[in-house]
Amino acid sequence: MKKLPALFLACTLGASAFAQPPVPATIAKPTATLAAETPSPDADSPDKIIGRFFAQLQKREVDLAYDQLTRGTKIAERADDVRTLKSKTKEAITVFGPMLGYDSVVTKKVGTRLVSYTLLSLGKEFPLRWRFYFYKPMDTWKLIDIRVDDRLAAMFDETDDGRTRDERP
Repeated sequence: MKKLPALFLACTLGASAFAQPPVPATIAKPTATLAAETPSPDADSPDKIIGRFFAQLQKREVDLAYDQLTRGTKIAERADDVRTLKSKTKEAITVFGPMLGYDSVVTKKVGTRLVSYTLLSLGKEFPLRWRFYFYKPMDTWKLIDIRVDDRLAAMFDETDDGRTRDERP
């Protein structure tokens, strides 16, 4: 019975909110910096993190892509490794052509807090294989490892000589 007055009050307040005259909406266009610093509630999901990363690579913003991808991770603390990743990625874009997009290949979960994503970046001339590993110790997904290579035969379960596991001696 005690819940009835609270329910009535909530309904009354809700109804009075609808009775207000409409207020014209003001739409502010966020700046690129503000949008990058104020992530949406689901911006921290691995899918969103990877999507932003590849979108920046498509714009040839390699340094920004890696800076945002590794922000707040142990990977960012290894400055030489990040510098090498940036350099090799710029070189790959030069050699294999501009990035046209990406395809998701495999997502593997181990429990509820560890996940890996294997993707293909679609260069104009050649794809690359990317592997991202994320861990969620508390409330936020963190990148814990990233690997990129051009070993596409491994995606077909083949060795470098073209044989599959079943065909190996």
